[in-house]
Amino acid sequence: MVKGDVISMSGKKLGDAASAEHPIVKKKIDESLKLSVREGSVASVSGGVGLSYLSPFALAMNATASQVGILYAVTSLLPSLAQLKSVALIRRFSRKRIVLTGVMGKMLLWIPIILTGLLFYLGVPHMVWVLIGLIGLFYVFAAIVHPAWFSWMGSLVPGEGRGEYFSRRNVIAGFFGIVTMIAGALILDGFKNFSPSGNVVGYTLLGFGLLFVVAAITQFWSWALLKKQYEPRLHIKKKDYFSFGQFLRRCGSTNFGRFVLFRGFFSFVIGIAGPFWAVYMLRDLGFSYIWFMAITVSGIAFQLMFLPLLGKVSDRFGNIRLMTICSWMIVLTPVLWLISGFIVTDLWIKFYLLFVPAIAGGFAWAGYNLAVNNYVYDAVSSPKRSFGLTYMNLVIGLAMFAGASLGSVLAWINVSFMNSLLFIFAVSAVGRFLVVVFGLRFLHEVRHVKKFSSEYLIKEFQPVRGVVREIYNFENMVKKVEHYV
Repeated sequence: MVKGDVISMSGKKLGDAASAEHPIVKKKIDESLKLSVREGSVASVSGGVGLSYLSPFALAMNATASQVGILYAVTSLLPSLAQLKSVALIRRFSRKRIVLTGVMGKMLLWIPIILTGLLFYLGVPHMVWVLIGLIGLFYVFAAIVHPAWFSWMGSLVPGEGRGEYFSRRNVIAGFFGIVTMIAGALILDGFKNFSPSGNVVGYTLLGFGLLFVVAAITQFWSWALLKKQYEPRLHIKKKDYFSFGQFLRRCGSTNFGRFVLFRGFFSFVIGIAGPFWAVYMLRDLGFSYIWFMAITVSGIAFQLMFLPLLGKVSDRFGNIRLMTICSWMIVLTPVLWLISGFIVTDLWIKFYLLFVPAIAGGFAWAGYNLAVNNYVYDAVSSPKRSFGLTYMNLVIGLAMFAGASLGSVLAWINVSFMNSLLFIFAVSAVGRFLVVVFGLRFLHEVRHVKKFSSEYLIKEFQPVRGVVREIYNFENMVKKVEHYV
């Protein structure tokens, strides 16, 4: 054991410094990792009955398509701005304190979110706008929690075991998330169909209120489990700082800069349609909450199915190749939704959306997200990575905010020659096509990879093996992780 007291960022004496192999430290880490699996499952329950239903809740409060677009814009912009301060917070406060404060903030926000539904029912005006502000604040807390939690977990999970541990954690948490999303839909449809006095709106809002109460309770449970977990002490080192302005000025001359510009433009055209899938299903097609959530969950399930294969493609043939394939499929996705407008039978529309766009979108988004995350680690040097990630997230957030704002304007115009939401999907599809055609040519692989073979995709497709996960990289800002007894 290495002698010497360890002092927390709050000034509290933690005990003598020790190695990770010390029996007491090892026991703390093992218990914390077990607790984290439980915490992930509880947090997934909270997200499954809470976060997943915020857009449908807004629609139940008679939010217009334009307002849903603004909601999406706000939740794209505010988190990216908040993350600009994430590194500074980790320098000043312990990661555990940041996470606990953020999770508690999210838990407390469920109270006024529930109240907006009650006040709307009582006839108080402008409650949708209040809800949009509260959801934006909710996402700010989530953005503050995200990097601190990943950094904290990175100090607990050994590097050689991270893939196995996070795969197992994500499988368990994902199962609970999917089950609770479906359960939430059943509850909402039950309340909506029950309404003995014909008060459909009131009972539907009551159903949402019940879901959000469960979300708040499980959020508090998540907070309690996080509080029990052990956090090693961080010694922070100084890093090569560069400003956001300097980053933008160099964008066109570096591989990473051109990559960020492509992602920014692509996020802009994706954001045009992003807010309106839920509006199209719940308002225009009149789907029940069960069918809405079934189609949503099917997309998630297909992402999990394709991830193992796409992870191998990324390793073998490079991230730019994978991103190219998946970007073209992302172009195709809104076109597949457009086709649904020509299907006249209600049941056939449901089954079409349950499988065709879900399979294409599941493959496309699984591969695209995997490729862009991995490319960052290939293209950005370790000393500058956290700033690069932060600025990239800001560019993407600003782009999605602009795209969703344009989508909101198009929804407000409400074109007369076709369904306004299908028109928005068409605009997004054309924009995606142009960005992919002109943007991908400027992207280059930064590591040696093998020549692509389509036969490899067929040979290696094994849909039920494993889950690929993301780990937020903060190692470049850490001089030393110090354990204590």
